[in-house]
Amino acid sequence: MINLFGEDINPDELIDNVKKGRKRYIPMQEQHGLKEGFKCKNCRHFIRCFHNGKTYFKCELWYISSSEATDIRANATACGKYEDES
Repeated sequence: MINLFGEDINPDELIDNVKKGRKRYIPMQEQHGLKEGFKCKNCRHFIRCFHNGKTYFKCELWYISSSEATDIRANATACGKYEDES
């Protein structure tokens, strides 16, 4: 498997982390592929959460928590689940 940065990921290592109790959120781009030419911020599933004077970006199709581990980047290349904001 390859992550968003083009680095190889060892699936066995991911399984080991889960067995050890470490949770790793697999980004939507890794799960559903990339949709070149489109950005997350233009997707209908893109959410802005406001808390303590800060804005956090989330995807309503992915995990939503108060953890920064579930934050997404607005300018990231969109995943295969991208839908236009209409």
